[in-house]
Amino acid sequence: MQQKKKCFVIMPVSKTKSCTTRQWTTIFNEMIRQAVAGSRLGFTCERSKPRTGNLIRDILNELNKADVVIADLTDTNPNVFYELGVRHTLRNRTILVAQDMKYVPSDLRSYWVIIYNKGLSGLQDFKNKIREVLKEMMKNPEKPDSPVADFLGERNISLLLQERAGNLRKLTALVGELSYNISLVDTVLSTVKKSEEARKKKQPQFVSTVRFANGCLSLLLSTRYIEFPRESLEGLTNLNSVLLSLNANLDLWRDSTYSNPVEKTLKQQLPTIKNSMGQILKQQNQVRLDYMNDNYQEETMPVLLLSSEEHKQYIEST
Repeated sequence: MQQKKKCFVIMPVSKTKSCTTRQWTTIFNEMIRQAVAGSRLGFTCERSKPRTGNLIRDILNELNKADVVIADLTDTNPNVFYELGVRHTLRNRTILVAQDMKYVPSDLRSYWVIIYNKGLSGLQDFKNKIREVLKEMMKNPEKPDSPVADFLGERNISLLLQERAGNLRKLTALVGELSYNISLVDTVLSTVKKSEEARKKKQPQFVSTVRFANGCLSLLLSTRYIEFPRESLEGLTNLNSVLLSLNANLDLWRDSTYSNPVEKTLKQQLPTIKNSMGQILKQQNQVRLDYMNDNYQEETMPVLLLSSEEHKQYIEST
């Protein structure tokens, strides 16, 4: 079952200048929570509750974990603004609401702000606006929506562009390496054929002096400079092992004692390997194009490739 996304609401919980404690509860239950649930985007909606222990720590944990935070700025409550500042330093996807624009500082007015009536009139309009903002957040989860995010984005944009350009060069080199290895298959098979013909004529055997390249592939697998789905990573890992095995056979080919079995192995395996490399080349070139056009969606969590299923116990116990 897919886990629901969480919307955490920061708002006054006791009497303020504009609302009683009971009115704040009504605003949360009848307006904000209904709007989030009515969006039908798979969100639960909660606000901070009285609890034992370290209350601040619990709230900070909620602010960090929540997929979306709604902050009600009405009456400029100090606790709300403190929690809003914390959220802005932790994550994007924060929606500002208030009963009047006068409660919204000028520094925040260029971000998502939804004005509502505490008497619950205009509830449907409020629901529609919440739904549209939530949809946009799910579509563009990393879109900056606070002064902090804008500041960090401006500082890091040059570094991110350099990293992206570097990754694109590595992907391009990987595609070139795969293409080279595919062409090398025909070269090796041609040498095998010449060697077989020479042996029939009692002439010295031929051996291949070329080797399959795996530098770019090894770099990808060792550094994971971009993240791939598990299936793609396993395919690339297997290909790397195959290339190492092929090069070992090519080295062994020099020994006349092993020339016949090596040539037989190469003739049997290389056509299938060439076909697999062609499929991987096609996939990796598509990744390169998607990455170049900002259409590549990396895995949100790095994929762990363990050499043995038994090793899970060591990771799960930490």
